[in-house]
Amino acid sequence: MDNDAQTGTGVVTTETERKYRVPAGVEVPDLASIGPIGVPRIDTLVATYYDTPDFALLAARATLRRRTGGQDAGWHLKTPGTGDVRGEHRLPLEVGRRVPFAFRAEFAEVLEEKPLLPIVELTTVRTTTEHFDDEGRVRAEICSDRVSAVVLRRDVDLDLDWHEVEIELPAGEPIATFGLIEPVLTEAGIERTDAPSKLAHILATVPPTPAVDLDDAAADAVVSIMARHFGKLQSLEGDLIANAPDAVHQSRVALRRMRSLVQGYRRVFDRQDAVRLRGELRWAGEQLGEARDAEVLVEKFAELFDACAEGEIVGAIRERVEGSLGRRHAQALTHLRRVVASPRWDALHLLASEFILDSPTSRRGRRPAFGVLPKLAADTIDLVRERTDAARADETNLDAWHEVRKGAKRVRYSYEVLEQLGDEDAKPTRQAWKEVAEDFGAVQDAVILDEQLQRFERAATAAGEPIDTYELLRGRFETDRDAELARVRTLLDELLAE
Repeated sequence: MDNDAQTGTGVVTTETERKYRVPAGVEVPDLASIGPIGVPRIDTLVATYYDTPDFALLAARATLRRRTGGQDAGWHLKTPGTGDVRGEHRLPLEVGRRVPFAFRAEFAEVLEEKPLLPIVELTTVRTTTEHFDDEGRVRAEICSDRVSAVVLRRDVDLDLDWHEVEIELPAGEPIATFGLIEPVLTEAGIERTDAPSKLAHILATVPPTPAVDLDDAAADAVVSIMARHFGKLQSLEGDLIANAPDAVHQSRVALRRMRSLVQGYRRVFDRQDAVRLRGELRWAGEQLGEARDAEVLVEKFAELFDACAEGEIVGAIRERVEGSLGRRHAQALTHLRRVVASPRWDALHLLASEFILDSPTSRRGRRPAFGVLPKLAADTIDLVRERTDAARADETNLDAWHEVRKGAKRVRYSYEVLEQLGDEDAKPTRQAWKEVAEDFGAVQDAVILDEQLQRFERAATAAGEPIDTYELLRGRFETDRDAELARVRTLLDELLAE
């Protein structure tokens, strides 16, 4: 029925159709009077529609769905057209359960970093009848749809049942063909509807998701912020695969923020669900870690070599380091792309969507956020205090200080939630712990650089190459690391003494 073309976003089609409302008690009339018709075909179609919390796609006159059943099961992105004509992009179900990043890219300016989440599930029992001309060519497809729809938002309790008819014309069929069929429907009491889509029909009385603040339930407040980070992760997938600048880093940050929220505010959720999601988010971050580490090493070593004075670079150290890191980065990107294409990555997106939409909450999670979240955020500082005491027991144990760093990140992200929910008092705390986390990050970078340089030095020694520059750089690493560690320890002591 469609005019098809193949593009990077799947099959692109145009469809020419009109919709008609069937009043209660009215049946679709016998269509034989319009001319030759085929044997009716009955299909059950189950579609999940996706949009942002503020219905950005709907406002742009677009719809995105994943549909099973019928002859065109798959992902469908319908785009605005003129008159009775609309565009449609299609991808097969085999692309996965998460929103295809190619579809998201079609409306990147509209979506920005907003999350695309399931908003409506729609089940349609469709009876399709084809109308032919005298030569057996299809002139129109008439679909009698009995629809059951439910809104998938936790703050909306709405389901609707209705009956409608769609008439779709194949490419090249004149618009006048509608006029041959419509009188039969009109005579039966079936009139054209103003609703551009089934989604628009059920959402006609549903407002966009309201902004959440500290007066709302604690769990709702946390997932509203988590949804923002999930949207950022979704928005980065195309860039992640293409290795666009900073895409790996920003994807890891989004994953880390989501994990920190689940961990820091785990007591407002069902424990089992929170543990499961946290584990999958950790796994995803780890899978991107090698590519990110390689990026950092390439960048840091380039800075180090460029900063060396004339005569300080002895031998083939730069060639050895850059060649090895280039190969490591390429291998890491290959692994990353395999991970992003894997069923487990797909399942992570589905799990995160389900958690955001309908995560079971604890009794504490149903209380107002202002009475729950500040206390839980303060608990993350207590955890850092415990880890700092453990690290102080052996000042040279850099692994223990790395655990302090991870705790500092959790504090930062926990207070970031409070700030985003309107708690102005949270901003200074968030800023202070951000500084701690970043300073510890500089320490960790120096540790990783030193470890990597030692490997290169051993390889150079085995190859009979001079190691003067290796020793010079290692000395600088140790000096920088110790100075940064002393600084951040002082800052940490000041914060924990407050």
